[in-house]
Amino acid sequence: MSQFNAPTTEQAKNYKYTGEKPPNPRHLAIALQHANQIQAQKDAQALILDRILELIEFPSSESADPAHPSTADAAALKTALVPFQPADFDNLILERNIEGRCGYALCPREHRKEDPNAKFRILWGPKGSGDNGRGREMKVVPREKLEMWCSDQCAERALYLRVQLAEEPVWERRAVDSLTKPLELLEEARQARNKEQKKDLEREDAGLAAKMKKLTVRDESSSAATSENAKQLALERGDTGPTFRKQGRVDVNVREKDVDLHGDIPAAPVARPGDSTGGSIEGYVPQKTREQLKQSRDHDAPKEEDVLDSI
Repeated sequence: MSQFNAPTTEQAKNYKYTGEKPPNPRHLAIALQHANQIQAQKDAQALILDRILELIEFPSSESADPAHPSTADAAALKTALVPFQPADFDNLILERNIEGRCGYALCPREHRKEDPNAKFRILWGPKGSGDNGRGREMKVVPREKLEMWCSDQCAERALYLRVQLAEEPVWERRAVDSLTKPLELLEEARQARNKEQKKDLEREDAGLAAKMKKLTVRDESSSAATSENAKQLALERGDTGPTFRKQGRVDVNVREKDVDLHGDIPAAPVARPGDSTGGSIEGYVPQKTREQLKQSRDHDAPKEEDVLDSI
C-alpha cells in the first residue's frame, strides 16, 4: 500500500521536472479506504468458507444426539456461526446435504430421501390442528425442503439458529453488536423458558403464602369496628330511612303462610244454565251462544194453546 502514501522528496522533484501534478492526499485516503474495505470483504468471505468446510464434518461423534449435543460441539458451532448471514447458513445446509448429511450441524444422521418423481408432498398435522380446532392442518411442501433434514425436529433446531443470524455483512457490523447477545440452541432456549416459568410459579406461591399468613380470624374485639364500618357504609349509600336496618339493609321478614286445614271446606262448583252453551267470555256472550240461549228459552216457554187448555 506504499503507493498511496504521501510523495517523497525525490518523487516531488520528479513531478517538478516532468511537469506532472502530485496526487491529491484526499483522493489517496478515499482509495485506501475502499481498498481496505474490499480486503475486509475478501477476508470475511474466506473465513466463512473455512467455517462451512469445518461445520460439514460436525458433530465430532457419529453417535451424537442432536437433542443433547456435547458442550464442546455446541460452543464450537455457536462460535463458528458468528460471522454468518442467513444466506451463508443456507449454503452450509446445502453443502451438508451434498455430503448426505442432515442440514443441522449437530446431527450425525443422513437427510431424508423422498420420491424423486414428486415435486411436492402433502403433510398432515395432528387431529384438531386445522382452523378453529376442526379437522387436520394440511401443508404442501416442496420435496427439496423435506430432504434438507432427517426429521422435523432437526429442521426446527436449524431454523431457530438461522433466525438469530444478523442480516448485515460481518464487515459492516459494529464490534458491540456481535457481543450483545450470543447465539443459543433451541434446547437451551426451552430450558431457560422452563426455568423462568418455574421461578414465576415460585414467586406466586411465595406471595400467596405471605398473604395467607396475614389473614386473621375476626374476634369479638373487632366486632365494634365492623359495626361502625357498616353504619358508615349505610350512610354513604343513603340507607338511612326507617325501612332499613342499622347495617343498611332492607328489613324483610320471610314467614311461612298459615293454612287452616280444619276450616270450612269450599263447595264444589255448580253448573249454570248458560254453561251448556259455552257461557260468556269475561262478560261477553258470543252471537252464536246468544242465538242458542234464545232458542232454548223459546223451547222452554209454555205455548199459548197449552195455556188455553189449562184454563
